[in-house]
Amino acid sequence: MKYFLRKHFESFYLGFLWGLLGLLFCSSFFFFYQIYESRIDRINFEEKTLWNSILSDYASYLKDAETGVRGYLLTEGNPDFLEPYRKSLNQMMIAEKFLSKNCEPSYQKDLESIIHSKQSKLVWIQNFIENFPTKRPQIKEFLESKRRMDVFRSEVQSLLKKKSEKENFEREQSREYTIRLISLSGGLFFILSIFIIWMIFVLKRNAQIILEKELIEDRLFEIDDLYQNSPVGFHSLDSKGYLVKINKTQREWLGYSEEELLGKVKWPDLLTEESREVFFQNFVIFKKTGQVDNLRFEVIRKDGRSLFLNVSATAIYGKNNEMLQSRSVSLDISQMVLYERELIESRVRAEEANRAKSEFLSNMSHELRTPLNAVIGLSLWLMEDNPKPEQVDYLKNLRFSSETLLTLINDILDFNKIEERMIVIEEIDFNLKDLIGSVSSSFEIKAKEQLLEFQTEVDSNLPEYICFDPTRLLQVLNNLLSNAIKFTKEGKIILRVILVSQTENHVVIRFEVEDTGIGIGPDKLKFVFEKFTQASGDTTRKYGGSGLGLAISKGLAELMQGNLELESELGKGSKFSFTFPCKIGKTNSLRKNHSLKVSSDLSGKRVLIADDIEINRSIVIRFLKRWGIECEEASDGEEVLSKLVNEKFDLILMDLHMPNMDGYMTTKRIRANSLWSKIPIIALTASAQLETQDKIHAVGMNDFISKPFYPNELHKKLTHWISK
Repeated sequence: MKYFLRKHFESFYLGFLWGLLGLLFCSSFFFFYQIYESRIDRINFEEKTLWNSILSDYASYLKDAETGVRGYLLTEGNPDFLEPYRKSLNQMMIAEKFLSKNCEPSYQKDLESIIHSKQSKLVWIQNFIENFPTKRPQIKEFLESKRRMDVFRSEVQSLLKKKSEKENFEREQSREYTIRLISLSGGLFFILSIFIIWMIFVLKRNAQIILEKELIEDRLFEIDDLYQNSPVGFHSLDSKGYLVKINKTQREWLGYSEEELLGKVKWPDLLTEESREVFFQNFVIFKKTGQVDNLRFEVIRKDGRSLFLNVSATAIYGKNNEMLQSRSVSLDISQMVLYERELIESRVRAEEANRAKSEFLSNMSHELRTPLNAVIGLSLWLMEDNPKPEQVDYLKNLRFSSETLLTLINDILDFNKIEERMIVIEEIDFNLKDLIGSVSSSFEIKAKEQLLEFQTEVDSNLPEYICFDPTRLLQVLNNLLSNAIKFTKEGKIILRVILVSQTENHVVIRFEVEDTGIGIGPDKLKFVFEKFTQASGDTTRKYGGSGLGLAISKGLAELMQGNLELESELGKGSKFSFTFPCKIGKTNSLRKNHSLKVSSDLSGKRVLIADDIEINRSIVIRFLKRWGIECEEASDGEEVLSKLVNEKFDLILMDLHMPNMDGYMTTKRIRANSLWSKIPIIALTASAQLETQDKIHAVGMNDFISKPFYPNELHKKLTHWISK
C-alpha cells in the first residue's frame, strides 16, 4: 500500500512539476512577447514621428526659400539673400526623397499633392527671380504667391492631422492589447503562485529540504543577479590583461557576447589610443600597489561608438606575492562627459555672445558719435562766430545737451570695458600735486556757480610724483566730485588726499570726497554701486544721470587694486573714500619740457582730410582754415591715394570707416610706399574701444582723435606732429 501510494505520488509530483513548468513557460512567453511588442511599437512610433517631423521641416524649408526671395526683391537684388533660398531648395530635395521613400501607401496621394503644391509655389517664386529686375512683382502676384503657400500649408497640416489621428488610434489599440497581455501574464503568475503554495502543503514531509535548497538557490541567484545586472560594470583580468570574467551590464555597454570576450580579448584592445597609454602607464604600478581609483577610459564599442568609463580596480595576489587577477568596477560616465562638453560649448557660446555685445556697443558708439561730432563741432563753431546775444543761451544748451549725451555713451562703454576686464591700468610718472590742483581749480569754479564752498585738504607728506594711471584716477575723482556738487544744494564739498602708508618705493594713498548734500538712507547704501541704480526712484528725474558713474568708479577702483567705500546719512551728506596702492614716481623733465613747448605756427601747412561724411569734413576744415592751414578733401581711401600722387601734404586726418577702401587699408598702402611713409597720419575715430586703438597703431597711424573732437585737442595734435 505504501509502495503504491509512493509510486502514484511520485507520478503526481512529476506531472505537477511539468504543469508548473508549462505555466511558467506560458507566462514567460507572454511577458517577453509583451516586451517585444512594446519595443516594436516604440520603434514604429519613433519612425512615424521622424517622418512627421521631416514633413514639418519640409514646409519650413519652403517658407525659408520664400523669405530669401522676398529679401532678394526688397534689397533690390542683393545676391546674399539667395543663399538661404538655394540652401532651402537643397534641403527640400533631401527631405522629399526621405518622405517619398518612407511614406505609407495610404498617404501616398496626399504626399504627391503636397509635392505638387510645393512645386507650384517654387515655380511662382522662381519667376520672381528670373524676371527681376526687368519685371517687378505686382501686388496681385504676391497675393497669388501667398495663396499657393496657403494651399501648401493647408495640405501639409491636413496630412499631419490625418496621420496623427490614425497613429493615436493605433497607439490606443496597442496600449489596450498590452494591458491584456500584462493582465494575462499576471494571472498566470498568480495561478503559478497558488500552485506553489499548494505544493508546499502537499509536500509537507519534504518541505524542510525544499526550503533549504531554495534558500541556497535564491542566495546564489541574488549574488549572480547582483553581479550580472548591477547598474555598474564588473570585469576581471588576468596578469596579462586578458578578460576572464565580465558581467552582463558591461557586456551590454560594449555590445559583445561573453564568448567573444573571455580569454580572447585584452582590455587595452578595447581602448582608444589615448586611453591605452593611460592603461599601460598605470598597469605596472597597479601590479605593485594592488589598487587604482577613478581612471577614465574611452572604450570603443563593437559598433564603433565611444563609451566613457570610470574604472577602479583591486588586485588578487598568489602565494608568491604575484598578481593573479584584477577585479574592476566601472561606471558609465558618458552622459557626464557629454554634459562637460555641453558646458564647454555653452561657455564658448556665452563668450561669443559677449563678444557680439562688445561689437554692438562699439558699432553703436561709432554711429552715435558720428552725428554728435557734427552737433558739438557746429555748436563750438557757432559760439565762436559772434552769435547774437539771444542765441548764446541756445548754443550753450545745445552744447551742454550733446556733451551730456556723449558722457552717457562714454559711461556705457567704460562700464562694458570694465566688465570685460579690457581696461589696462597704466603706470605713468606724473605730478600728483599738480593733478590735485588742476582738479580742485576746475571743481571750485563749478561749486561757486552753485553757491557752494569747495575745500581741498592735501597731506603735506604726499610724494610729489607717483607712478600710476592719471587718466583713470582723474575719471574716478571727476565722478565723485561731480556727484557731490550735483546732489548738494547748500553747504560745502571737501576733497581730502591722505598718505595712508609709505615704504621705500611704494605708497598707499586715500582720496576722500565729503559733501553736505541729500545723503543716502542705510537701506540704499548697498545698491548705489550697482549699474543703472540710484538711491531713490526720483533721483534721476530731479538730478539726471545714468546711474553708471559710481558703478564705473567702483570697477576702476578694483582694477587699481583699491577699494571704494561710502559713509552716508540721509539728509546730512555723504563721504566717498577711495584707497589705492601705487609706486613712488620720478621727475620727468623731458615730459615737463614738452608740455611747456610753445605751439608752432601752422600757417601754410597742407592737410588732407579723409572722411566719407561731408558735414564732418566741413567742420574740420572750418577750424583748420582759421589756423591758416590749407585743406584738401577726400571721401574714401582711393581718393586719398590719388591725391597723394599729385600733391604734397604735411599731415593726413584719416577716418577709419569709409566706403571702397577704409582708413586701415589706406594707411597700409601709404606706409608701403617709401615716398609717403613719413607723412604723419592721425585717425579720426568714433570708436573708443581698446581694440580700435591697438589696430590704429598696428597699421602705422601715428595718433588718433576721438569723435566728437575739441578744437584745442586737434590743434595740439597738429602742432605736435606737423612741427616734428
